[in-house]
Amino acid sequence: MYRWILKKAVPLPDVRKMKTAVFVGPHPDDIEIGAGGTVHRMVLQGAVVTFVLCTDGRSGTKDPVSEGEQIAKIRRSESLAGAARLGVKDVRFLDFPDGGDYSERDLSRKLAEVLADIRPEIVFCPDPMLRSEIHPDHLRTGNAVRTAVFWNGFASILRQNGIPFDPQKVSQTPSPALAYFYTDHCNRKIALSGANVKAKTEAILCHKSQFSGLGAPEVQGMFRYLKLRQTAMGWSVLRLQAEGFFMMAPLHQHAFPEVLNF
Repeated sequence: MYRWILKKAVPLPDVRKMKTAVFVGPHPDDIEIGAGGTVHRMVLQGAVVTFVLCTDGRSGTKDPVSEGEQIAKIRRSESLAGAARLGVKDVRFLDFPDGGDYSERDLSRKLAEVLADIRPEIVFCPDPMLRSEIHPDHLRTGNAVRTAVFWNGFASILRQNGIPFDPQKVSQTPSPALAYFYTDHCNRKIALSGANVKAKTEAILCHKSQFSGLGAPEVQGMFRYLKLRQTAMGWSVLRLQAEGFFMMAPLHQHAFPEVLNF
């Protein structure tokens, strides 16, 4: 009863009502894989969506003689194509080295600057607490987003960290909600239409350097997994496919442990 009352009093975010969103990916292709259907759904409902890609993708190959700079250029082009297929026009590249040496705090500063500029209603990123995740870029990205979201609730903290911001924007817009994809703790499922799923699939396949086509065994395996996961998520949502997220409204993001049971 207590949990039910709390959930009613401090509800989870409702993306159907949101008009601005930022999706943060550790690498080119992560947003499309983790949340592409939701991106497409939000764009169709009229939301303004921005992609922020933290690393340049230069390590997205197992070829030991490939040049990182050339791979990074290819992956940037693929990112723009994938975003365009989902209807996203604003793509921002932070260009930290994929798998390389950069600090989480520096990444937090760059992300905080983007969020201070856009002041979105919700920010999506990988879950930094996913127990099976070992990729440093994913872990750093999730943690840096958490820090950037927190900083954006306080003009004084933005100022202390040298983040440029418009005082009027900060005073007139609340802190954003936060949503994790690549999570094992879903508390919100977003139903996907056939058009959303089709757009997601085609956006993923824009990353030709990573996915050579639906006929490749490893690509078939990934899409089988995505379909099974989306079908399992969607079973309780009118038997559609769905994407699952762990979401928190601003009030849930600090000293509110009950949200783990919502």
